[in-house]
Amino acid sequence: MSKEEYLAQYPKNVIHKGNIVPIREELERRFKETGKIDTSKLNSNEPIEVPTDVAQDDSGKFQPDQIVTLRIRTETGKRTVILKLLRTDKMDLAYDWITPYIEFTDKPFELRSKFPNKAYAENESKTLEELGLAPGSALVVHTRE
Repeated sequence: MSKEEYLAQYPKNVIHKGNIVPIREELERRFKETGKIDTSKLNSNEPIEVPTDVAQDDSGKFQPDQIVTLRIRTETGKRTVILKLLRTDKMDLAYDWITPYIEFTDKPFELRSKFPNKAYAENESKTLEELGLAPGSALVVHTRE
């Protein structure tokens, strides 16, 4: 599907909380800002695997025990984004990769675990392994008012 075909399936504007929101304009802006969005999966229930360096490694440079898989649900619960990062990576990298998939771009957000309920700050100095997120974890995007 081309970008134009994808955008054509959305209305030009919608009303959200009494405000007119230009949907196509916002999607167009996201396409321009990032080349990271896999548009074929945005409207399906299929998880979106983000093309990180670790996920696209065909050379075997990264050993399986070095990889952390994060399953992240977006704030509305409509999308699941899968990130593959290294144990030594920090949360700021996860935030960088998840940002293009955030649904409410006008609000600040944080990544949280459901159980135990814990927030992970973007500027966290510990590695993913030190935070207890290795070898894999499920997180959710939580918007802050």
